[in-house]
Amino acid sequence: MTQPQVSSELTVAPLLQDFPSLGKNRNFILLWLSYVVSALADRVHWLVMLQLLCIVLLRQHHIGSQQTAQLNLAMFLPFLAVAPLAGILSDRWPRRSIMITADLVRAGLVFLARTVLLAGAAGHWLPLTTLLILLFGSEIILSSVGEFFYVARAAILPNLVHPRQLLQANAMITTAGTIFSLLGFIAGGVLVAWRLDYALYVDGAAFLLSAGGLALMRPPRPLTAGKPLGEPASPLGEPAVEKAAATAEGRSTSPGKLWRDIGPGVAYLRRHKRPFQVIGLEMVFFTISSVVFNSLPSILTQRFHLPPQDFGIFMGLAGAGMVAGAAAISQARQGIPKELGIAWSTVLMGGSLLLASWASHWEMLLAYLVSGAFFGAIMFSSVDTLLQRVVPDYVRGRVMAVRDMATTLGLVMMTVPLAMWPNVDAYVHDLVVATAYGTAALGAVLVVLYMRRQPLPLRQAFLLRLISMYIRFWHRWRLAGACRIPATGAAIVAANHTSTLDPLLLLLASRRRLIRFMVDRASYRLPAIGPLVAWSCRLDGAIPVDRSGHDPVAVLAAVQALREGSVVGIFPEGALSVDHVLRAPELGVAMLALLSGAPVVPVYIHGTRRHRSLADDYFRRANVRVYFGAPLRFDEWRSRHREREVLQHVAETIMQAIMNLKRRAEDGAHAR
Repeated sequence: MTQPQVSSELTVAPLLQDFPSLGKNRNFILLWLSYVVSALADRVHWLVMLQLLCIVLLRQHHIGSQQTAQLNLAMFLPFLAVAPLAGILSDRWPRRSIMITADLVRAGLVFLARTVLLAGAAGHWLPLTTLLILLFGSEIILSSVGEFFYVARAAILPNLVHPRQLLQANAMITTAGTIFSLLGFIAGGVLVAWRLDYALYVDGAAFLLSAGGLALMRPPRPLTAGKPLGEPASPLGEPAVEKAAATAEGRSTSPGKLWRDIGPGVAYLRRHKRPFQVIGLEMVFFTISSVVFNSLPSILTQRFHLPPQDFGIFMGLAGAGMVAGAAAISQARQGIPKELGIAWSTVLMGGSLLLASWASHWEMLLAYLVSGAFFGAIMFSSVDTLLQRVVPDYVRGRVMAVRDMATTLGLVMMTVPLAMWPNVDAYVHDLVVATAYGTAALGAVLVVLYMRRQPLPLRQAFLLRLISMYIRFWHRWRLAGACRIPATGAAIVAANHTSTLDPLLLLLASRRRLIRFMVDRASYRLPAIGPLVAWSCRLDGAIPVDRSGHDPVAVLAAVQALREGSVVGIFPEGALSVDHVLRAPELGVAMLALLSGAPVVPVYIHGTRRHRSLADDYFRRANVRVYFGAPLRFDEWRSRHREREVLQHVAETIMQAIMNLKRRAEDGAHAR
């Protein structure tokens, strides 16, 4: 029997240079524009529906939490039924076409159904029951169609950008989407208060504009990264092996038979623990959002006695917090630690909600909600990016569909009780307080779990994470290449010294090993900060040394630390170089290398400011890059550690390696 031919195409990791920057990526820009316009349309649409339900049809004078929850329920429930089909089609059909079709259908539904609703309510030629059925029915259909758009959008993004650009791309989309959501709430609130029919037509026109932008996209073939080597790529983004198996078994790929194909997405999650956990966190996030979103109208109109129209404007202004949070995380081009992006953000989001629940004035409520939205945006962007990174393309659509089902379930779990609970407005405050405590507690548990998994001692790891936020943001710290410090065993880190900030820059680069620096004793006696220096040095096991260069006690202490398997940091120049010129090395680094036999890891720190004062080093912004060289060994010279010529040769060899890294750093700076 003739064996089938297997394609020789191999999966290779995509190169960053194969992708344009996000600002020049035509497909990403069009997807970005389409998303933000849809976000604008969604917010205007929601306000139109809420106004139609509460003010026009039910003729109420306020917007209650029960009606808000009922409307949200009509929006969320379709996701549970439609998400599996949306995920399957997103893996089988062109994702751009799915999004365009969804936008066109939504625009048509808005123009048709809402026009009938307005005319029927104004002319009284349709009974109230019929109008309510039409309102909720059209909302269910509209939400069902929208789910196809959301799943396809989430699944197509990783095909348009490099994996290293994914966090920034998600943050940019979140930032812009939040800005336009803010504008949608503000503009929608104004339009609804002025002319409800105008708000309706703006809603439909925005969906048409989104479809037009998507039509201009030219997405590339999906990358095969994340599949086994040697597996041929399918034009539709699924493995050819799976497709061939479906054909051999006689299974139809028609839409009517696609429901059974949700199984691979569920099976993938059962085999892979990490995506399952991430989806659980997203479900929790949407549950929290549901409580806040459904409770806020009642809080504003009944507790603070604001008019119903102010809800949209209030939500728009509160959305500025999400803009700030997404903008902040977009600065982390190399990503941020999960305990910061997920765990601590969850803690701070819960704390902000708790303060908001205690607010006595609406201005305070707004301020705390902005804070909660800030940390919520960081948490959600981190979680969503993590899911997109770890799920391969061939099953991504189905996994995103499972995610949407889970997040919708989180929304519904809180929305159903609010929609059915009599006199729910009386219990809204207690519900928000309980949610805030639960959120903070969940974040605390995540912090403990993440911190227990890292190799550093807990106190040092905690302080290092706090320092990393400051270093990464203010000094724009980047690690150029890989950290070359050995994972185990003794090592000496030898770096140039141009700033008092240098030890922190190196500690941040050594994520799995604590560096014990040799620190000048004089720094312990500095005015004002001397006690702080002494405390921090004791915390990381620093070794005090006399700058004169004649300190055998410090040398012996460093050698002992190395023999115990520690990493010792030293600046071979012996003092700060204020002009960034590498100076002749002292012999201490050579003595340590020969006495201990530990490898020496050369490091060059590029981009620190010219040293003028301690405050200048810490508070002037910089653009720092840290370069590691290959470890150096001097085993052949160990028996001659007492000879000055040998010590001089070893020290100069180490300094030459640092010089080579400096040339590399300067060449890279000129290239940028």
